[in-house]
Amino acid sequence: MGVSNVDIAEVRAWAHEGGEMAKRYFNNVGRELKADQSWVTQADVEVEHMLREHIARRYPDHGVMGEEHGVGEIDREFVWSIDPIDGTGAFVSGLPLWCVSIGLMRRGVPYLGVVYLPILNDYYWTDGEGGAFWNEKPIRVITTDTIQDNDWLAVSSYAHRTFEISFPGKTRSLSSIATDICYVARGSALGAVIAKAKLWDVAAAMAILQAAGGVVHLLSGPRVETTSLLDGRSTGEPFIAAAPEMIERLRSYVAVR
Repeated sequence: MGVSNVDIAEVRAWAHEGGEMAKRYFNNVGRELKADQSWVTQADVEVEHMLREHIARRYPDHGVMGEEHGVGEIDREFVWSIDPIDGTGAFVSGLPLWCVSIGLMRRGVPYLGVVYLPILNDYYWTDGEGGAFWNEKPIRVITTDTIQDNDWLAVSSYAHRTFEISFPGKTRSLSSIATDICYVARGSALGAVIAKAKLWDVAAAMAILQAAGGVVHLLSGPRVETTSLLDGRSTGEPFIAAAPEMIERLRSYVAVR
């Protein structure tokens, strides 16, 4: 238990339950486009409904915001920010790196997070009081003085339309913002370049990244201020997730088209 009195094992169990629900639809999914031209599936709707029910029952004084059912009470000390399936495009395409993302904000700042990748049975998590973990293994971001050919940068699936990237290593598109950031947190990717996001895309992963020693900065320089995203707005501009020592260097390799 942390200051919030939230049991991280219980939140991990919710994420697992959501993953099992979603897996029943995986490779057999109906899909439709939302107004913003992103995919939504019955799995997204059902998983978010389940998570909201758990939160309301266990933490009735907390606020909740989520991708499919919108923004609720955001003036609370604790606000949950959930994405029932981050990487729905990957999910409907039969790709494995989608996840259930459950973040808890404290006074507008990422505090606790669980990101669960059901196909890999991988958990990334932090309880808000200790470090960051990949399953039960402590994780940490990495930094390097010399970027090698096999070092890689996580990018969006439409990075070729959005950015000019001169990164001397490799780029990989994992098709999930939360997954991108978790692979930075675990020291696999040197960084992640995200075109834009809403809080439910990043709340859990940012908590994990911060616990792993990482930071998130806008491409223009300042740190991402999550308090301004509580009303459901987008970051509005691209941002980079990485170790603090890598931010300026990675920024130098990325320009907006």
